[in-house]
Amino acid sequence: MTWTDADRQRLLVFKDHPDCDDVKVKEKIKEVLLGDKYILHVLDNKELEQNVEDDMTGADEYFGVNILPYFMVEPTQSEASNFICYETSFEKRRYDTNRVNKNLNIIFYLISEQKLIKDADTGIAKHDLLAALIINKFNWTNYFGRKIYLISDQASVVDVKYACRTLIFQQEEENDIVKTRLMPHGEYVSNIANKDVVY
Repeated sequence: MTWTDADRQRLLVFKDHPDCDDVKVKEKIKEVLLGDKYILHVLDNKELEQNVEDDMTGADEYFGVNILPYFMVEPTQSEASNFICYETSFEKRRYDTNRVNKNLNIIFYLISEQKLIKDADTGIAKHDLLAALIINKFNWTNYFGRKIYLISDQASVVDVKYACRTLIFQQEEENDIVKTRLMPHGEYVSNIANKDVVY
């Protein structure tokens, strides 16, 4: 099988595909987190922090290391670390008879290893400080098109040596009431009320 740059480009369009809510939301979260110097500083990765410029150039290196778009951390870490993991989920509303709306849930898992738990600047536990920064950054904002708000903030322990704070934000949004297809030349075609609409 031959894989071309055109094939790669065809996959990349799913970052902005109208029906790929999970991908679009995670891309926006990544952008917001990597643009915040306070969040990156509290993650306390000295090696990466020294490579980040004042204009946040170099912040991308945190992605896949300390900032993960899934809740899965390597159980045996060679060095103590702090992580921001995030997931999305969508559910139809229980009492919505017209099924036009659904709830978007964004779940942040803020994880700090016991050895690094105390923030040097504030004395606050890092998972709690990261939670405060993320609440301040996301709560009652419209990064995802409508107001998103915090509905849960829970503490727990992960794998004995990690403290964790789990935040859940929720937003009501339109359900997938259209089907959008990506055509061979990159245009989108949506089926709305039996009509094709080309973007």
